[in-house]
Amino acid sequence: LGIAAARSLHYQFYLYYFHSLPVLLWMTPFPPALRLALWIGIEGAYNVYPPTAASSTLLQLCHVALLLGLWLAREPGGDAKAKAKTT
Repeated sequence: LGIAAARSLHYQFYLYYFHSLPVLLWMTPFPPALRLALWIGIEGAYNVYPPTAASSTLLQLCHVALLLGLWLAREPGGDAKAKAKTT
């Protein structure tokens, strides 16, 4: 949440959560193509030097989409828990 709300973003921030991005994207209910597009968008936005308004906007939009996807995602293991309650 802090990364999405930061006023300025530096490459060091990306290092903090780069390795967790695949897991975070996998937890969203998005189709695989959108997950990959978000990952490419975040990576591409961080690889623009010097940062531009377009790359910053892209990065913020990708982060908002990721946060929205995580918020909309069902609870991890929800199907297994539901099946266990019915048996």
